[in-house]
Amino acid sequence: MKAWKLFLSDLEKKIGATTVRKWLYSLKVIKFDACNLYLEAENHFEARWFEEHIRPILKRGFYNENFHKIKVHLSLKNADLKSKTIKDVKNQIVSDPLETYLTFAFFIASENNLMSVKLLKEAVDKGSSFNPIFLYGPKGSGKTHLLQATAHKFKENNLNVFYVNAKSFTNHVVDAIRNGNMQEFRKAYRNLDVLIVDDIQIFSRKFATQEEFFHTFNTLHSNNKTIILSSNVPVTMLDDIESRLISRFEWGISLFLEKLEKKELKIVLNNQASILNLHINPQIEKFIIDNFKSIISIKKALKTLALNEHLENQKSLELHKIKNYLSPLIEEENQKTLSQDIIINEVSIYFGITSKDILGRSQTKESTLPRQFSMYLCRELLKMPYMKIGKVFTRDHSTVMTSVKTIKKDLEAKNTDIYSAFMEVTKKLNNFS
Repeated sequence: MKAWKLFLSDLEKKIGATTVRKWLYSLKVIKFDACNLYLEAENHFEARWFEEHIRPILKRGFYNENFHKIKVHLSLKNADLKSKTIKDVKNQIVSDPLETYLTFAFFIASENNLMSVKLLKEAVDKGSSFNPIFLYGPKGSGKTHLLQATAHKFKENNLNVFYVNAKSFTNHVVDAIRNGNMQEFRKAYRNLDVLIVDDIQIFSRKFATQEEFFHTFNTLHSNNKTIILSSNVPVTMLDDIESRLISRFEWGISLFLEKLEKKELKIVLNNQASILNLHINPQIEKFIIDNFKSIISIKKALKTLALNEHLENQKSLELHKIKNYLSPLIEEENQKTLSQDIIINEVSIYFGITSKDILGRSQTKESTLPRQFSMYLCRELLKMPYMKIGKVFTRDHSTVMTSVKTIKKDLEAKNTDIYSAFMEVTKKLNNFS
């Protein structure tokens, strides 16, 4: 069927030939008429991946030669499931799809992240004495990539691996409760070799989900099954998650993933460009790296370029056109990029004073504590040198060092006021990359 073949060919340029071959070429064309295409998926994984990743693209427009919209129908191959609609697939308790390119081969690790990579590889090859393994780090530090890479490796060893985002786990719990299907839920989650859950902080305030995860965790852990988790904050700073879960997360090892530096981001950029069949020259590379500071934003920028290159049928990218394509994303990036001004502003709002009070010379407690706190966050979140922080706050670097140590000590001692401030302010700052 010509329209479907053309659609797949175009899609290869947008999301990569490997992904299209793995997930879409296996779909069988059952029937086609002027405005309807009937496809059959081999299994739930294929069907769910199609619904999550391809259906939104089709909704934007899939037309035949006469420019009439084609409706795509998807069914499942197994005879006992043919009566089910594809809506039923969304309620199936299945692992989230793994992206084919999110492997160890494509993971770029900074020096400080090498230990995490090594430990996860050892867990696959030899088993780990740490259980669970808990990864944490800011958005864009590569947590999802590393978790999916680990899942791929475990699958190569023919183990029963279940990878889910915490949001999917929550949806599975809600659907199972709503449909009276808890037995199937527990069967799916408690008979695994490896459970990998991304973004565990999403469990915050979801107490029914936490209850089920608690029992799932206990069952797997007592049977020596591997559990790997990730979060955007350390275990001790997870908000509104039951203490009994927190204590279990601390049974194993916690590993921090930091954001990549510019030189590592360049490698990510070129790897991603290769996947998308984009030819990036040094001038374009520099422009993208200068304007996009995280893995997520770089990937988004490159996908935008790939789409525009395809739509305009270009064979090469030109800098003046790239600036035009990416200008909305750059504006969005500038608005969400974490900076010293944003930190100082958020701290001032929390403590009920002005930014001028924090930056001023007052030595009152009302100004000194927020000032020390702001210095600490500039050091921890922005990795600013002590000298540079000193210039911002018009203090010498020794004063900055003392302030950072003071706040760090208070946090480690779980000083209630400082700890509460840290939780509230960093929650706001997590919206920035």
